[in-house]
Amino acid sequence: MITASLAYTILSKDMTSSLNKVAAQATVKKDAQYYADNINKVKDVDDFLGDYKLYSYAMKAYGLEDMTYAKAFMKKVLESDLTDPNSYANKLSDTRYREFAAAFNFNAPDKDVQTDAQEDDLIGLYKQSFVDADKAAAAESTYYSNNIDSVQTVDDLVNNTRLRTYVLKTFKIDPTYASKDFLRQVLTSDLSDPTSVVNTQGGDKYKALAAQFSFNADGTVTGTAQTAAQKASVIETYTLNSQSVIIDNAVGSDVVYVSKTAADYNKAYYTAKIGTITNVDDLVADARLTSYIKTAYSMGADFTAPALRMVLTDPSYAQLMGFTNVYNAFNFKSDGSTSTTARAQTIDQANKLASAASSTANYYSVTSQSSGITNVDDLLGDSVMARYIKDAYGLGVNFSNAELKNILTDSAYAAAQGQAGLNADFNFNADGSINGSVIQTAAQRKSTTDKSAANAAHFNAMIGNVTNVDDIMSDPVAVSYLRTSMQIADSVSDATLRTFLVDPAAASAQGYSDVHDLFNFKTDGSVATLYATQTAAQSANTSSKADSAAVYYQSTIAGISNVDQLLADQKLNNFVRNAYGIPATVSDVDLRAILTDQSGTGTYADVAAAFNFKADGSLEDGLAAQTSSQITNTKIAAGARTDDYSSRMATIANVDELIADPAITNFLKSTYDLAFDITDAELKSILTDATAAAAAGHADLNADFNFAADGSLPAVSSVQTADQAQTTNDNYMARYDDERDEAIEEVADNYSSMMADSTSLLDTAEIKTVNDFLRTNASADFKKSNDNLPDPYHVALQAFGLTDQEVPRSMMRKILTSDAYDPNGYIASLKDERITNLARAFNFGPDGKAAAPLQALPDATLAKYATDYKAHVTMLLKAGPVKDKASKDATTEVDYFAKGMAKVQSLDDFLDDSRLTDLVLKANNLDPKDYDKATLKKIFTSDPDDKKSYLNTKADARFKDIVAAFNFDKEGNLTRAKIGAIQNKAAEAHTQDLFIKQTLETQQGESNDGVRLALYFSRKAPSITSIYSILGDKALYQVITTAYSLPAQISSMDVAKQADLINRFVKLEDLQDPKKVDKLLRRFTAMYDVQNSTQQSPALQILTGGGTQQA
Repeated sequence: MITASLAYTILSKDMTSSLNKVAAQATVKKDAQYYADNINKVKDVDDFLGDYKLYSYAMKAYGLEDMTYAKAFMKKVLESDLTDPNSYANKLSDTRYREFAAAFNFNAPDKDVQTDAQEDDLIGLYKQSFVDADKAAAAESTYYSNNIDSVQTVDDLVNNTRLRTYVLKTFKIDPTYASKDFLRQVLTSDLSDPTSVVNTQGGDKYKALAAQFSFNADGTVTGTAQTAAQKASVIETYTLNSQSVIIDNAVGSDVVYVSKTAADYNKAYYTAKIGTITNVDDLVADARLTSYIKTAYSMGADFTAPALRMVLTDPSYAQLMGFTNVYNAFNFKSDGSTSTTARAQTIDQANKLASAASSTANYYSVTSQSSGITNVDDLLGDSVMARYIKDAYGLGVNFSNAELKNILTDSAYAAAQGQAGLNADFNFNADGSINGSVIQTAAQRKSTTDKSAANAAHFNAMIGNVTNVDDIMSDPVAVSYLRTSMQIADSVSDATLRTFLVDPAAASAQGYSDVHDLFNFKTDGSVATLYATQTAAQSANTSSKADSAAVYYQSTIAGISNVDQLLADQKLNNFVRNAYGIPATVSDVDLRAILTDQSGTGTYADVAAAFNFKADGSLEDGLAAQTSSQITNTKIAAGARTDDYSSRMATIANVDELIADPAITNFLKSTYDLAFDITDAELKSILTDATAAAAAGHADLNADFNFAADGSLPAVSSVQTADQAQTTNDNYMARYDDERDEAIEEVADNYSSMMADSTSLLDTAEIKTVNDFLRTNASADFKKSNDNLPDPYHVALQAFGLTDQEVPRSMMRKILTSDAYDPNGYIASLKDERITNLARAFNFGPDGKAAAPLQALPDATLAKYATDYKAHVTMLLKAGPVKDKASKDATTEVDYFAKGMAKVQSLDDFLDDSRLTDLVLKANNLDPKDYDKATLKKIFTSDPDDKKSYLNTKADARFKDIVAAFNFDKEGNLTRAKIGAIQNKAAEAHTQDLFIKQTLETQQGESNDGVRLALYFSRKAPSITSIYSILGDKALYQVITTAYSLPAQISSMDVAKQADLINRFVKLEDLQDPKKVDKLLRRFTAMYDVQNSTQQSPALQILTGGGTQQA
């Protein structure tokens, strides 16, 4: 018998040759062939366990030969879910059982029509499809715009497929069926000739098309094929007609994907059109205007035209429907004609009053629950609280606190005064103390606030009919509501309050300008006349210039290094003056003093605080003139000036009123870049004289206003003032995408609901078969709310850019029941990537029933990699915070890996995510730094059956198992070819390989147990990630103790001490290095030979019996 050392040296020198010799042995070859021929004919786990030849072959391969008798035990192992850390196999301490279970598909993934990852991807594609369609339409418009001006003959247009298609789609003519010859005749027809082709054969669509071109009868052009206006009209129409339909409503308006470009077109249309509307019927007859209004005020697409008409003309109905803001946004009389007088309140004014009322109500709610109120006197001592209660219960401002106290503390007195409800809403004893722990329960407090809210509703309903200040003053509920909301002192009589409402000077003198500014009353008490200072379009121009001024300010202020630089820049100077209300009477010298005043006091302390200038006008080192928050606050202040300007302009009657208002003139100087010290006469000349304005370089300012030469203005004839139109535009631009986004989410939610498991037959029927999938929403469940939504079939088509004309339901059935990964199958024959991706988004079998999803990596392998990764990244760390963090980080990476692999649909998907590839490499003890994306792609696309391939010649041997484990073909596509019913090809090959290695070890052990031990250790070394793995395996343990001549007595030591001792001789990282393992085993075999020079050791018994520890 040769020595173990010599035998190991011979075998390890050419292990491949040694294994091939074993594989070529007749018995081994026969057993291997039987296994290969029959393993995937097995029906279930019992069938497998019942075929002893298959079962025992596999058990031997995984070193479990001694457990072959324990079929019941092994059945539990095979049926374990390896992705569940608490499954039976995972709880066994011997990892061989987990490896054995991972080699088979007895716990294959559940059959699922669509996995969560597939569903998320499809819904993401569905949502993105609308964005993509919008981009595609924009690209076509760009092409059209760039090329239509080059068209010199009708044939240039007709023969250019892209231009021709664009034109036909613009007018909703199907390009598929449109004749080029007929189009040519239409384009050269004379619209004014009733006998021309377009007039006799064209129809409305072709007539509209012909009207947008300027071809001569012979097909030539004079100049260009289109005027600038025609070209713009065609592009606008194409954009609007290209909007994707999200919900196609059989009844009511469709919901379409309104893009930003389409929204801008709608805004421009509204701004231009609204000024021509003179009565409500003209407005509601224009579907585009009404759609715009309904979007701007969130009324809903299905809000009917008759209902909208009532909202616009009847304040009571508007209040009932919750659309008082819509009523106030227009100036219609009850008969639908246009009013030339302002509303008593604009929308902005109404909002300010509502905000004040809300603040007061919040104050009441908070204070009434505070511990600061311990008795009735505390409550009534707070004037805001007392006033709020009086308003809520209709007591009036003159109702004394003494009387109110009696009502709150004496129920009999309260009843006698008709205020039993008021007493019941509070919890005061007769002595004024609190009866219980609170002055009001939540229910009592709600009763009070509801009464106050009813007063607010009363005010909002009546204000629309107010034409004179006395309409308010004669309504005690309205007066009480106004007093309470604005916290007007009880000492202010009704007569004085009336004065405040009509006289700005009187209001300002008493500190009640905010009350005056809530309404539009003239000094005689009537409502101010509306003047056409600016049209909606002019107002939009002004607003745009104000925005530009803000942009300039933000971009320029950052470069200012001292105060003089700021003052010298007229635009910056004006912007600051406007934002902070600094009048022209304040000179630049004075403004410099303000900006450099560090005292924190004075009229303009807030202005100084908004900047960072030192007393000498310089800046601290490293400090900007303004911080980002200071810049933002300045812009907000300027924005408020813009809002104030817009609300005040409608009642400006002439140019002198405008010039007399410093807030307006400051705004104009900032917006139109006027000199801050421009004289009133100069400004008046610019506003009233176009020639003078042009000479002064301010023609744009003159053009944006409607002052006559004498400074007068015409009364408004439009249904909206410029401010009202601007508010409507602002609302629309803020909300145009709300309905579309809500509709997309509704469709996506319905899709998810349809794809999910059903919880009730009365709700949603789950999709289990392709027939279920192809049903409409109406036939799939008993719900009615989703009948108008796209069904799953249409959602899937939309997601992948397909239509039901391209893929009818019958074709969809065939697609979904075909193998999307078969390179020679039906789907591949269609040569349409969209259809391929669609098919791969679902998991239907050939029978139309749900099937297991095709995964890039089987669950068992995924679980193995996760376990190995965690072990490898923590194996060299000692217990403590560092290891705990590493373990936590590893868990995060494993979670990411599981989710990421679920989304992988190709090799490129996998290689594009370094976190996925890094985990796989580290799990297999390979350093990610050694393998870039190109190298990994070369490895994964190698032919494993070609001995000369990169995988078999250049790559580390561990990659053979890695590549085999993934379900990628040589092109990097997912494939079912590697999947077996019971065992995948990779697992089958691995089982065969292990069987041959086990056989070699067994055969060598028959002549020399030391060789068997060495071969076993060599095979297991790469998977050892803990010293305790060695202590738990007697064969591994014997190799180490023999190699380093450790006495047998150490086995009786404490396990931890054994581990420390073994760790002195064995470094875990060395076991991952084949050369160091080989060196260790040469030492072992030499020592083994010394210890067993004439006798064999009981190693065979160790390897086949005593070496297993079970949980």
